[in-house]
Amino acid sequence: MKRREMILRSLQAGAVIPFLKPFELLAKEFENSLSTAGTGNQLRFPPVFQNGGTMTLASSNVNVWPGQDTQVVSINGSYPGPSVVIQKGSVFSANFVNNYNEPATIHWHGVDVPELMDGHPKDSILPGGNYTYTFPVINRGGTYFYHSHADMLTAEHVFKGFAGFFIVTDPDEEYLGLPAGNFDVPLCIQDRRSANIPQFLYDPVMSDVMHGFLGDLPLINGTPEAFFEVSKTLYRFRLLNGSNARIYKIALSDNSPFHIIATDGGLKDSAAQVNSFFLSPGERTEILVDFSTYNTGQNVFLKSLQFTAPGSGTYVQGTELNLLRFDVTGNQSSGGVVPESLPPINYYDIADIKTTRTFTLTMNMGGGMNIHRINGLTFEMNRIDWETPQNSLEEWKIINASNMLHPMHSHSRQFQVHSRNGNTILPPEDKGWKDTVLVNPFETVRLLVKFTNYKGEYLFHCHNLEHEDDGMMLNFKVADPVGINEDNENTADEYKLDQNYPNPFNPSTNLEFGIPESGFVSLKVYNSLGAEVAVLVNEIKPSGKYSVQFDGTNYPSGIYYYKLESGNYSAVKKMNLVK
Repeated sequence: MKRREMILRSLQAGAVIPFLKPFELLAKEFENSLSTAGTGNQLRFPPVFQNGGTMTLASSNVNVWPGQDTQVVSINGSYPGPSVVIQKGSVFSANFVNNYNEPATIHWHGVDVPELMDGHPKDSILPGGNYTYTFPVINRGGTYFYHSHADMLTAEHVFKGFAGFFIVTDPDEEYLGLPAGNFDVPLCIQDRRSANIPQFLYDPVMSDVMHGFLGDLPLINGTPEAFFEVSKTLYRFRLLNGSNARIYKIALSDNSPFHIIATDGGLKDSAAQVNSFFLSPGERTEILVDFSTYNTGQNVFLKSLQFTAPGSGTYVQGTELNLLRFDVTGNQSSGGVVPESLPPINYYDIADIKTTRTFTLTMNMGGGMNIHRINGLTFEMNRIDWETPQNSLEEWKIINASNMLHPMHSHSRQFQVHSRNGNTILPPEDKGWKDTVLVNPFETVRLLVKFTNYKGEYLFHCHNLEHEDDGMMLNFKVADPVGINEDNENTADEYKLDQNYPNPFNPSTNLEFGIPESGFVSLKVYNSLGAEVAVLVNEIKPSGKYSVQFDGTNYPSGIYYYKLESGNYSAVKKMNLVK
C-alpha cells in the first residue's frame, strides 16, 4: 500500500499520528506499516493540544470500531481527548468552552495548581459557558492527565470519553538516556462492555455502585483489539489507568521481566525490575520493555493477569485480559538504556510529622445511595471537612474497614506512601511521588504529605468513579501555617493591626498596632512553617497606638507572619523579607 493511502485509511479509522520527540513534531516524522502478524486494529494516538488554544467539550461521533459511529463526550472532537504536552516551567493556558448539555469542569489530575484552576465541582462551567484555565507547570517531568470532575457526573463523563493525557517534559532528564521519540509511547487503558458495541452505554445498577462500572473489553488509546508494531529495542511506555473502576495487574504474556522507572509524580529514584504490578484507576506507571530478545515476526501481549477480588456476576475485578499486542517487525534501535540510577528523591522523615489524620473507609448497607463513606461522611459541596496547615508534614492513616477496593486520590500536592499494614517494604509501584494509592480490603495504608505551594480548597476521594459520585469524597482546605491565619482578624473597630512598611523589606520594617484599653499584648513573628522566630511585644500595655521595628538581618529571605493578640482580639498579617 502506498504510504499516503495508508495514512488516509488510518485516519479514517480514527487513528492519529503517534508521539515523537519533540512531541509536537509527531506528524512530520510519522512512518507506519500494516501488521502482518494477525488481526486487530493499529494502536491510535490522540492529537497534541496546542497550548493557549481552545478545549471545546461536546457530544461527538467517532470511529472507535472501524466503520461504526460511537457517540462520545469529547474535547475538540477527539477520543481520548487531545494530549497536553508541555515543558516544566512553562505556563499552561486553555480556554475551556462547554458546548455539552451538562455542567462540567476539567481537573488536572496530579498537577499542582491554584485552587481556582483545579476543576473543583463548585467551579463547574454551565452549558454554553467558558472558562480559562491557566497556571505555571511546576510539577516534575512525568505522566499526568485531565478529566471531568462535575458533581455526580464524573463517572459518566469519563466513561463516555472526557479524559486525556497531560505530559510534562523536563530537558534535565535527557542525560539519562531513556528511550525517546517513537520509542516513548503513552498508553491510556480503559474498559468498556462488549455487549454494547459500538456505544459507550452507561447505565449503572446497584452492583455497579458497589463495585464500580466494569467492562470486559479493553481499549488502549481508544483502540479495541489494539496492536503496536515494535522494533527489537528498548521502549518507554507511559501507562495510565483511565478506567472508571477496573484495576489491572500489568504483565507480559510470556512473563518476561521489565523495569518500572516512574510513578504518578514522575521518575523514581531507581529502576525496579518486576514481572507484574497493580495499576488502579487514576494511577500512572512508566515502564521500560526490551524487545531485543524477540525474533522478527513474534508477538507478545501486554496483559492484565487474573487476581482475586470481591464481586460476582458478568463483570468482575481480576479478570484476565489481553490489553495490547506487540508485533515485533523491525530492527531500529532506540539508543535507550535502563539507567543505573535516577535522580534522588528526598523522602520525608516521620520524625517531622506534625499531625496524624485518620480516614476510615466504610460501607453503609442501610439502603439507598451513599453506600461508600469516609469517616461516616459523604460529600457536601459547601462543607470543609478539615484544614491542613501549609508547609506542615502530615501523616494520613487510611483504614479500609470494608471488603471493597479503594484507589484513594488527593488533589494538589503529591504524597509519599510510608507503609502498608505497618510494612515499610513497599512494592515498586508505591515508591516515589504519588497522588493515587490503592487501599485493599481491610488494609491500612499510611501516607506522608506536605502542601507547600498553594492554599485553598481541594478534594480527597476514591478514584473508583462510581464510589466518588456516590459521595466518597471530602473537602479539605490548605490554610496558613499552624496558629496563623490572615483571615481571622477580629472586626472590632477599636483594635488595629496595620500592614508593615516597607514591604517587601530589607533588613528591617515597622509594625504598627493600636489597642483601645489597657491589657496584656503579644506581638510575635513566625516563619512560613508556623515556627515562632521573634517576640516583639509580650507585656501589659495601656491603651494607645504603638510602632515596633522588626530587624531581619539574621533571618533568611522569605514570607513571615506577625500576629497580634490582646484579650479576645487577634490579627495576623504577612510580610516579605527579600535580601
